[in-house]
Parts: sequence; C-alpha cells; structure tokens
Amino acid sequence: MTTTDRPSGPSAVEAKLHVPADDSRWEAFAGRYRALLDAPLDAAGVPDWLTDWNAVSSAVTDVAARLSTHADLHTDRPDVQERYQTFVAQVLPQVERAEQALKEKLLGVPDFMPAPDFALNFRRMRDAAALYREANVTLGVTHEAQKNRYSVATGNQTVSLNGETLTIPQAKQRLDSPDRAAREAAWRALSDSNMGVADELDGVMLDLIATRWQLARNADLPTFRDYQWRALDRVDYTPADCAAFHEAVRDEVVPLAARIVRGIADGLGLDRVRPWDYNRNNLLDPQGRESLKPFRTGQELETLAEAAFESLDADLAARFRQMRGGLLDLESRPGKMTHAYCQYFPTRNEPFVLMNVVGTAEDVRVLFHEVGHAFHGFYSGDAQPLAWNRWSPIEFVEIPSMAMEFLTLDHLGHVFTPEELGRYREKQLQGVVAFLPWAAQMDAFQHWLYAEAPENVTIADLDARWLELDRTFHPFVNWDGLDERVRAKGWQYYHVFQVPFYYIEYAMCYLAAVGVWRGAQTDPAGALARYRASLQLGSTVSVPDLYRAAGVEFRFDREHIRGLMAFIETQLPG
Repeated sequence: MTTTDRPSGPSAVEAKLHVPADDSRWEAFAGRYRALLDAPLDAAGVPDWLTDWNAVSSAVTDVAARLSTHADLHTDRPDVQERYQTFVAQVLPQVERAEQALKEKLLGVPDFMPAPDFALNFRRMRDAAALYREANVTLGVTHEAQKNRYSVATGNQTVSLNGETLTIPQAKQRLDSPDRAAREAAWRALSDSNMGVADELDGVMLDLIATRWQLARNADLPTFRDYQWRALDRVDYTPADCAAFHEAVRDEVVPLAARIVRGIADGLGLDRVRPWDYNRNNLLDPQGRESLKPFRTGQELETLAEAAFESLDADLAARFRQMRGGLLDLESRPGKMTHAYCQYFPTRNEPFVLMNVVGTAEDVRVLFHEVGHAFHGFYSGDAQPLAWNRWSPIEFVEIPSMAMEFLTLDHLGHVFTPEELGRYREKQLQGVVAFLPWAAQMDAFQHWLYAEAPENVTIADLDARWLELDRTFHPFVNWDGLDERVRAKGWQYYHVFQVPFYYIEYAMCYLAAVGVWRGAQTDPAGALARYRASLQLGSTVSVPDLYRAAGVEFRFDREHIRGLMAFIETQLPG
C-alpha cells in the first residue's frame, strides 16, 4: 500500500508524529525545569539530577522533532507550518534559557568529577555555556524562521515537463534516461523551476548571512566560521586541515572522476559532457542501458530492504521491521520537503526516515543510508541512557549510514541479477569518487562565505565564487553556450541554508566507509561486529576513538585519500 492510498483516518505515520496541543506549550515543561533549578545539588546527587534533566530535555527534543517532521511532510499546509513556527518562537527560547541555567548549575557543583562516559559531554556543556549569549536566543528564533522559508519555497516547488507537473525528485529521475534528448529536456525543466525560486532564495540567503554575522558578533567572535566551529564542537581538526582536504581532492580525486566520466562519455559516443550528461548521484551507463528500477512503490522498497537486512543480520532486520510500523515515509508527493533524512524521537528511542522515492536503484542506496542512521539511533539509544551520550559527533555520524550502503552490497541477490548487482556495485564506487569533489566544493564555498568574504557580500559575489569553484572541481562538465546563471546558483542547496558547515563530514565518513567495506571483504563478521560496537559508543568517546572502534582511521589527508582512490580503482571494472 502506498502513502497515497492508505485508508482514511490517521495513518501510522501521522500517529507517530501527533503531538497533543498541551504538550507543545511551554507550560508542559516549565515546572520540571523549575524543579531542577531549585533542587539542592552536590556532587553525590548529580547522577540522579542528570537523569531528571535528561527526561525533560528529551521530551522537548521529542516534541520539536515530531513537529518539525510533520511540517516537512506538509509544506503546503499553513496550519502545520504555523504550529511548528509557534513552538520554535515561543517554547524553544524558554527551553534554551532553562538549559543554560542548568548547565551553569551543574558546572558550579563543587568537587564534581564526571564519570568517564560523561566526561566528553561535560566538557561540551562547559564550552556551550561559554558560547551562550542571551541576545542569540531571540536571534535564534529569527534564524530558524529564515531557514524555514527555504523549506517552504523548495517543498512547494514543482517542475513542468512535457505537459506533466512533477515533484523535484520525479523530475530528477528523468536525468537518468539513456535518451540524451529526454535528459536535456528534464535538465532544462529543472533549471527553469530552480530559476523560478532563485530570487526568493537569494533573499533568504542574504537574510541568513546577516543573521549569522550577528550571531558571531554577539558571541564576541570575528567570523561566523569561528562561531560555528565552536557550536559544532570541532576540536579534532582545523580550517587549515579543511583547506588541505580541498587541495587533495582537487589533485587526487578530480582527475579520477574526470577519467571515469570520460570513459562513460566515450562509451556513449559523446564528444563532450554536458550538464544533463552528469548526475553525480547516478552516473550514466556507458552502454546506454536504462537505469535500474528495482521497485515501483515505497512499500515494495520496504519489502526488498527488509529481506536484505534479514540476509545481513537478524537484529538489523528486526529494527527495520519496527520502523515499518509508522517510522517510514518514503513516497514523493506534492507538498512534501524534497530532501531525505533520518529524524530521532529520544523518549521512545525511535528513528524516523523521510524520503522521496521514485523507483530507482539510487533510492535503494539512499534508504540503506538513512536506515544506517536509524540503526545508530537504535543502538546508541539502547546502550546510553542519557540522550547527550547518544548518536555521535558529526564527524562520525555519517559512518553508520555510509557504511551500511557498502555492507548491504552482498545481500541484494533478491533485488538484482548478478549483472545488475555488478552495475549497482560499480555505481556505489563511482558515487564515492563523484561525491568528493562536490563535498570539497561545498565546504570550500562555506569557508569563503563565512570567513573570507566581507559582511556585505552580494549575491553576485556568491554566484561568482561558486562558478570559480565549480570550474575547479567539475572541469569535465561542458557549459559552453548555456546560461551561466543556472550554474552559478548551484550553491542554493539544502545544507548551505539549513546546516551551515555541515558537509565535509560526509566526505570524512565516505572515506571511512570505504575502509569499513575494505575490511569486510576479508572479515565480514568482524566488520559488522565493529560497526555495531562503534554505534553503541554513541557520544562517549572522542572522534578518533570512534573511528578506531569501527576499524578505520580518522584521516582525510592527501596520502590517505590517494590510497583509497587507488583501492577504488582496483575495484572498478576495466
């Protein structure tokens, strides 16, 4: 049964996301916070006090997550949008103030020494408390409202193609066609749709830049990069390390990507690679075959995924079956945010996956990716009673998802024929190579925007810088004679608006995921055991220690990248 033909009445998904009106008001939490603030506290009483704090903090996070996800599923419903924005504006600022007061109370307890599994988060609380500014509480409401304008604009975006009205994911599927004319038509229709909202998104971005500069100034920091570096708790690497990564990708990965793309173009008899010939998420088939379409509906995708998890590991399969009870919303439809993500409801230790599937093999990969995140939530939630200790720092958090893309490769015999599975595996490896230049470009753009560009940067400046970077990291795509404004707006991307500076982590974790897979080729049981053990650690150990637990190194330097690219080349056919 698809999302669109469920029986009338509240669906399982809607039931999971339902928040009673009284539960979304500040009054639902105020008394519990006040009790924590008023309670006498000494070092011996901290563990029980933390348990009570964890309960109310988790309850707030749970409500926020459900309201946010519901808003993303209904971008075309003003009542749903208003309810979420009201919570953001009226409840979250009060919560932020209360959480700061509790941090200060904890930090002031004489002679308190955190247990080893809480030491890192105690340090993070100390650093977060130092970054806190009352002025940024109010400004944070503005920031969230500005980000939501992006979600609404893109969530309601449609594409007109050959007399059809399509969602963005449905239109992007046409870019996989072996028919070059069909690809070009889809690309031009998508470009027209994107340009139709470009001016609106330009305005949102200028507002966000102004707000982000003010957040940094309020915190007495010179740039928003400095502010976000602290907010994201980046303590294991520096901006200089990121710049070295950009250069390494330019020199070690871009040439390999160019060779792969040129080989595909030669196979198809293309004299040049145009934008409609290059989809980094799903490179064209060099023999001109149709893209793999292993399912038709979200329900079919769920069924084939469950069988893959059954083959891989019984407990993983059981977790996925639990998700099929209202914790998956996979179908693409109008009025639904076009991105894919995994949300988390801490009070019930339940992850939730939102996607926009259209029947492609790429959807299969993305589902395994997002469900890998879900496994991270499940396992860290089982092992770590305190919500602060669940999940992991963002430098690790994509390893559970990206490694799952690889660990499932040998468990898809029920989905693909051997020949099709070979194609799927090749796409997976090509996808790593194609992704790294994009990740470096995205990260380099944000370093420039938030640390090098002036505060009064213009949209023309943003467009020009993106063009410069795109020519550096994607020189193999030919734009001659095309409207460069379309290319220049490539920065109008989800993460730039919604989660600034969260992107290089995908590259770090993709490199690590390749390492996990390389280990699984000789010791599959051991690789899976290390994978699960690292997820259970949650946020209780450092990033390098998490990587070691997964059986890999925390590295993204030139030598490491060069070695992994050489390994990938040995795994590609030909």
